[in-house]
Amino acid sequence: MSKGGSQTSTTSIDPDIKNAFLQNIQQAQNVAGALPVQQFAGYNPLYQAGEQQIVNQSLTPFSEADINAFMNPYTQDVIDRSLADVESSRQMQDIRDRQAATQARAFGGSRQGVQSSLTNAAALKQAADLSANLRQQGYGQAAQLAQYARGQNIEGGRNVMQLGGARQAFEQQQLDAIRNIGLQKLGISQSALGFNPAALGGSTSTPYTQNLGAGALGGALAGGQLFGPYGALAGGILGLLG
Repeated sequence: MSKGGSQTSTTSIDPDIKNAFLQNIQQAQNVAGALPVQQFAGYNPLYQAGEQQIVNQSLTPFSEADINAFMNPYTQDVIDRSLADVESSRQMQDIRDRQAATQARAFGGSRQGVQSSLTNAAALKQAADLSANLRQQGYGQAAQLAQYARGQNIEGGRNVMQLGGARQAFEQQQLDAIRNIGLQKLGISQSALGFNPAALGGSTSTPYTQNLGAGALGGALAGGQLFGPYGALAGGILGLLG
């Protein structure tokens, strides 16, 4: 009679791998303990300067001084020359009026005086209109230039803010990179080893089994040798029963 016994196998991780795993855990704890507080880059001076310029330009009322700063310095020269032309025309017309009055034998009379007044009034009106139009044109051009300059100043402030923001973002990337050096080293170690290696140790067992045929045969042979045919029969039965 024979019985099949239970089988047990035991496995364990390689000591070097186990040590590397434990070192990885220790490194993670060290990195976590030494990890500094996350820092944030402050506002870049360029960003603040651009922001201040936009605020100043946006909140400052549009004044006469802004327009005067863009007045054409030659406007008055143009006006003076134009008025001189008007005066020259008036004088020429006055000469013609005098000649006409002389030919009509009315020189120095009321008719000649009325004509002279009309000529002078027309010249004055022309001079006033011309001067007003030139000044109005100059003022309008200066106002447009001043408004354009105000817009350019605001746009320039935006550009400076964008440049300052880009520098601030770069400074933030540097701070993050310095803080993440330990994490990057730990990540490389983890990628090679990992936090879940093979089981550190364990055992497996196979269930208990009986070989009935071998047990009966063995019992019959033993019984036959000792007690003959009846002994063989009894031994086979006992072998089946285990």
